[in-house]
Parts: sequence; C-alpha cells; structure tokens
Amino acid sequence: MRLAFVAAAVALTTLTSCGGTVPRQHDTAPTPAQGHQVIIWEYKFQPGTVTIPAGTTVTWVNRDMTAHTATHYSFSDEPFDSGNMGANTTFSHTFRTPGAYSYLCMLHQGMTGTVVVEAAPTSSSRESR
Repeated sequence: MRLAFVAAAVALTTLTSCGGTVPRQHDTAPTPAQGHQVIIWEYKFQPGTVTIPAGTTVTWVNRDMTAHTATHYSFSDEPFDSGNMGANTTFSHTFRTPGAYSYLCMLHQGMTGTVVVEAAPTSSSRESR
C-alpha cells in the first residue's frame, strides 16, 4: 500500500511538471508587418494611434487567443465594425475622409485606439518637395 502511494505521488509530480499551463501564442509582442497595420495582442491595439493619408487601408490583425472587435460607430463620418475577430483573423477598412477615428473593442471596452486620417497630398505639394 505504501509503495502504491509513493508511486502515485511520483506520477502526479511528473505529470504536473510537464506543463499545466496554457501555451502562449507569442513570447514577445508581435510588431506590425507594415505601417498601416494594427496588432491586437494582450488586450491592446498596437500601436494605439495610427496616422495615415486619406485613401489608405488599415488592417487589424488579432494575435490574441480570444475574440476582439475594432468598432467605430458614428452618424457623421465613416463607421466601421470588424464583428467578432477570432484568433489570427484580420479586418481591413479604407479611410477616405480626413479626421480622427476613435475605436474600441466591443467585447473589452477598455481597449481603445485611434486612426488619424490626414488629407491626401495634392500633386502641387508633392512637386514642391
């Protein structure tokens, strides 16, 4: 009986030391692959603010293990809503009108971000550079 107890204790110790934790998707924060990309990771939008010229598409990439949204509701400018984005999914929106677009995750409302859209450069402003 004592030998069976010791064997069970050794087996339990061995099994619990083999893992027992949920594997993390990333050990370090993923970085955007391009300047117009927002990474969702550890319940944050990274970067928190993106500045782009009008006509640019921003892509959100969910690198978290839980669902998130990127949602901007408005009656006067460009609303967008990704819907529930599962792990490793993307959502894109093209911003056509200059302005500041604050957005949030509808599932985790402490998660917020901003897209600042500047007027696209005109041909005369490009030539003067």
